[in-house]
Amino acid sequence: MTVHPPSDRRNSGQAPAGGAARPAPARSSLRIRISIAALIAFGVVGFVVSVLVSGDDGADEAATASPAVDRVIPAAGDEVLQQQQVGVVLDPRYRLSSLVVYPNFASGGGVDVTDEVVRVDGLNRFEFNPGAGRLIEALSPDTNCAVATFVLIARPEEADTVRWCFSVS
Repeated sequence: MTVHPPSDRRNSGQAPAGGAARPAPARSSLRIRISIAALIAFGVVGFVVSVLVSGDDGADEAATASPAVDRVIPAAGDEVLQQQQVGVVLDPRYRLSSLVVYPNFASGGGVDVTDEVVRVDGLNRFEFNPGAGRLIEALSPDTNCAVATFVLIARPEEADTVRWCFSVS
């Protein structure tokens, strides 16, 4: 058995006398690389899953593309119950002129519910609630659509519309 004196550089962690650096342990470097690759892979998979789960087809953005429309109720593409309110939230500079609901889009004929629309003060929210004794007692199952016509208060001669559809179960 060979005994090396304490001044021997083989066990001291210093570079050998020839000046060549001692290589890092291969196991630790490999573990770090695998860990980083796994984290990146999990990040990519998480992003892809979140995009797929959201199922956003851009319909809501299309329905609210006008700067006058803050949002539509229900949102475009939503699945709702037959008693769901239908409405629109407008920028305060605009007012609703008419709201037409197509309870069964396939059959055509819309129902102008403007006279039964309620305005929520302070929010510039205009909504129609189906119910007994109303123009529409319940939304029809399947695809329903709505068309809201609105005007800029300062220029009432210039009208604009927003159209959106949703499913009723």
